[in-house]
This record gives sequence, C-alpha cells and structure tokens, in this order.
Amino acid sequence: MMMTTKTRLMGLLLALLALSVGACAEESGPAVGDLPVAEPGDSDAPLSNLDALLDGAPDNDKLPSEAKADQVFPPTFDVVASQSPVKSQGSRGVCSIFSTTALMEHLYIKEGTIKVPDFSEQFLQWSVKEEVGDFKETDGSNANSNLAAINRFGIVDEISWPYQSSPWTAANDPGCGAEKEEQRPTACFTNGAPPESAKAARRWNLPRGRFVSSRVPSVKAIIQGKQTAVVAGMTFFYQSWNHRKSTLPVNSTYWSEGYVLPPNAKDRELSLAKRAGHSILLVGWDDNLEVPLVDEKGEVVKDAQGNAVKEKGFFLFKNSWGTAGFGIRNPHGAGYGWIAYRYIEEFASSTTADVPRLNLGPEVCDDGKDNNDDRQSDCDDPKCSSHAACAPQPVGGELSNRTPFEIPDNNPNGVTSTIEVGEEGFVLTGAVDIDIEHPFVGDLIVTLVSPSGAAIVLHNKTGESDDNIKASFEPASLVGQSVKGTWSLKVVDTANEDKGTLKGWSLTFDLTNEPTEGGELHGEASPGVAIPDNDNAGVTSKVALSGSGAIDKVTVNVDISHPFIGDLTVTLVSPSGTEVVLHKEAGGGADNLVKAFTVSDLAGASATGDWTLRVVDNAQSDAGTLNRWSLDVTVR
Repeated sequence: MMMTTKTRLMGLLLALLALSVGACAEESGPAVGDLPVAEPGDSDAPLSNLDALLDGAPDNDKLPSEAKADQVFPPTFDVVASQSPVKSQGSRGVCSIFSTTALMEHLYIKEGTIKVPDFSEQFLQWSVKEEVGDFKETDGSNANSNLAAINRFGIVDEISWPYQSSPWTAANDPGCGAEKEEQRPTACFTNGAPPESAKAARRWNLPRGRFVSSRVPSVKAIIQGKQTAVVAGMTFFYQSWNHRKSTLPVNSTYWSEGYVLPPNAKDRELSLAKRAGHSILLVGWDDNLEVPLVDEKGEVVKDAQGNAVKEKGFFLFKNSWGTAGFGIRNPHGAGYGWIAYRYIEEFASSTTADVPRLNLGPEVCDDGKDNNDDRQSDCDDPKCSSHAACAPQPVGGELSNRTPFEIPDNNPNGVTSTIEVGEEGFVLTGAVDIDIEHPFVGDLIVTLVSPSGAAIVLHNKTGESDDNIKASFEPASLVGQSVKGTWSLKVVDTANEDKGTLKGWSLTFDLTNEPTEGGELHGEASPGVAIPDNDNAGVTSKVALSGSGAIDKVTVNVDISHPFIGDLTVTLVSPSGTEVVLHKEAGGGADNLVKAFTVSDLAGASATGDWTLRVVDNAQSDAGTLNRWSLDVTVR
C-alpha cells in the first residue's frame, strides 16, 4: 500500500505528538523499549450495544464477596500463560462473544485434554440469538447469555464455522439495509445460519456461568484462588479508552500501552450522550502500576505542587481488537491492556465459569464415537491400537504379475502391467516390489496406479547410469486406498539407446475393513506471530500431519489480523515442496483475512509430513499478525 506525502507528514506529526504526550506515561511504569506507537485513528475498534451488555446484571452491592475479609493478595498476579491467542472481532460489535469465547478457551486450556482449543465465535453469536432466543434485534449480547448458550447447547470448533469479520449488508439480505437495528432480520446479526456440517459437528460445553462482584478483592480472589479469568462488560468512555471516535483529545502512547483510565467529568458527559459498551477478559493485576491522569484537554492533571496526579492499581486484560494497534507496547503482548480498578468497580458487570469436566472414560473402539472427548474415535485413538477391530487383516494369496514386458525405448507411452485384486478392504500398510532389467535406470519413470486412479511415482529418473531396479517401495500414499480392482505398474523409458525389460512385480498389503486414513487429517497452529512489514521473507508456521494417504482435497483456514490485506501474499507449501498461492495482494484496504481456501492442485500426493504456511507483507506502513491457521486434508 503506497503512502502519499501528505499521509507521511501527518504520520510524522502524530508520532511526534504521541512522544510528547507519552513522556508522562514513562514516569509511571515499565520501560517498553523501542516498540512503535500506534494511532487510535488507524483502528476500527468496534463497540457494542450497552443495553444488551448490561441486561440482567445485578448490582455489585447485591453480590457476595468472593474474598475473605482478611485475605491478602500479592501485588502482581496473572494467568496469561493459560490464554489462547488474542483475536480480532473485525468490524462487528460482538465483543462479548469474543471475551466469552476467550474465557472458554482459557478454561479448556486449564482442563488440559484439548491442547489448542479454538472455538467458533460465529457459532456462539448464532446460538445466543436463535437457540437461547436472546437479543434477536441487535448485534450485541452479554456474557451471561453467552455462557447460557455454551452450557445448554454447546458450541463447535472454529474450523466448523470460521468467524466472518464483517457484518452482513443489504447485499446479503435486503433487510440488513434498514437504518435501525430493531428493523433488521436476526440473520443480519448472525451472518446467516451455520452450514449443516457445523450443526452436526461436535459441540463443547462449560458449567453454568455466574455473575460475580466487580469489587477488586472479589475479582482477585477468582483470578488467584481459582486461577481463572473473569469477563467484564462495561459502559464505554471514549477518551478513557483513547478511542478514535472520542471528541476529546486522545493519547497515542496510552492507546499503544493499553492504558484505560477512569473517565473525567467531561468524558462521562459526552460518552453517555452516545452510549456504547465493551467487554473484555480480566486475566491479572498490578497494584503498583501508576499512570498519570488526563483532563478533558488531554493534559496531565497536576496537584497544587505541580506534580502529576496518578492513577494507581490496574487489572490486566485481554482485548479483542487484534494485535496491530491497541496494546502493541503492552509487556504481556500485543492486544493486552491495563484498566483501572476504579473503572471496573464503578462501571463493569462481571461474569465467570468453572473449568469443564470432560468425559474421560474408556474409548469404545468400534462405535464410531469419540467416547473420551480427546477428538479421536475408534481406531484413530491410540488407546484402541490393540483392539481386534483395529488389527491389520492380511490379503490372502500372491498378488503378482511375473509376465516379462519389453520397455519401449524413448516412448512416452511406456509399458503397463496389471494385477487384479478381488478382495475388499483398505490399505493399512503396503509395499510394491519391482524387478526391472535396464543398463541406465536414470532414463526410467516407474508409476503405480491404484484402482481409484491415484498415480504414485515410485522411481523418477534417479540413479543415472546404474543398472537394474530390484527394490521394494512402501509409499505413504498407498495407505487408505481401496484394494479391490485393477492395479497398474507403468514403466516409461525417456531417452534413446538403452533398452530394458520389466521382468515382474508384486503387491503386499495389510488391510482394514474401514479406510484408516479416509476422511480428513487435521492439523492446526496458533503462532500469534507478527508479520514483518515490507519484508519478502515474511513469517512461516508449520503443521505436521502424521497420518498417511493420497491427497484428494486440501482445505486451509487462515486467521490473519491486518488493516490492509491487499499488502499480503499467503502461500501453502506441501511436504513435497509444492507451493500453492492462496491469497495474493487481493482485497485492497479491507482489514483482516479470515477465510477458508480449497486446494485441489495436490491430488494424489502424500499428505504425510510438514506443511508450511508463509505470509508475506509486500508493502510498508501496515503491520499484522498471523493468529492461527488449520489444515484439513481429505485422503483416499
């Protein structure tokens, strides 16, 4: 993305202004090194419907304290280590959906069965409105209703219905063009209904949620005592958050640090005239952190002696505005922030839930279900390795063709020899033995073709002037193939002068009654790494697939936070080194790339090994993050 001279000058002026107002912040807390300062005006930072966010929330005074009267807390504490990566809600007002899903992922990480939980915010938004029946006439919701949906109905994995970062418009449904929210169909707030595959997918639940007091000792007691986070939904004050829609001056350094101060009187007045809300996940605290207060002019408040008046004591929180702007200088990572104790006590409603208890009973190895909730069922579960239903079944009789065939010299049609297999079954392990007489094996290409048509190259012009091929091959892409039908071995001599003979070949299989690697192999990664700006090297992330089989189709889901996706090139690299470009500098100034890509170019190749996703930012000025990606490979 190119910058005009005017844009560059404005950026320089804003940076100088940020440094001047930020000097006071440096008195207050930890050094942040040479990290950049973000501009609030560069971020969409969507807000939520305040009425929905606080609907049904009891007064803090009516809730019991979670802390003992004499309980003493350490000055600092956090549960950041058990958090999933920071996500971005894009341009939709669904912050409570994201803060609740962040709580759920955190609780599943603590439970430990699922190592990298990633649940569907898209599905939760639909479930709250269509299954629970709450807030059908607004984009907003609240943690209480969200947790009720998760508890009663459950939600699916992100991969089953990936989040769509932009809301539906009149282009999707004419009703979405209505001026007022209450005039729009519910589908406008849920972006339609989940696909049937998502409705049929495995759902994950939590214990019932509950309101908790937003008083500082109560929140601390939950975070430290249970070591679990707390969702806080609150009234939004624009200057306090240094938001781009504030009519009062904002502080770019505070925005970059993630500092949220209590509102001054003018901020209260103006913000309440355009009411909005926001929801976050409280994950820790720092009693000693001090940040200078600012007045309605954005200037540091001074006492009678001319000293800066500072706010002391802040909760650490995880936000849902991505990792490219808010909190990019926060010591706990981009996207985290600090919010004053006073703000939470006065303006927030808090909710939490307990760690789930999954069914960890024995796996039943022949019922088609995941009985122990480890996302592996029947023979895919290592616990079933010794079960009779999962034992290899050898093919009876000799599978060979010993008829010799002369190999035509320098002829692309080559020679083909076949073996008929009448037995039913799917390959669990397999080997191909070939016996070829030839004085220059570097001329030869030898290919096995299965009954399904999958072509598996066994030998491809290697060995140069070596003579003869008498060897056994065990290609990984044999696994999962149906054995019944005609198997073919094709030998092509690609050069003149040297002639040879296919003397014979044979097949050896161990079988199973079901396709062991049929369906999908799944892998995922949540690197949460920054994408280098204007750097051809980009950033890479690997996913290893340990299953085997010949590729039929590949589906790649990517979640990238970036304010200008037209800068990006996203490439998938298969285990064999084949590169497939998924996204190349498309989308212009649209923000965030959250999308599923279908790849068919790799059909017939092996799925086993390391798959790599490479993301390159090809232009200056806009930084982003590779949050997560997943890989589903259909094999045969």
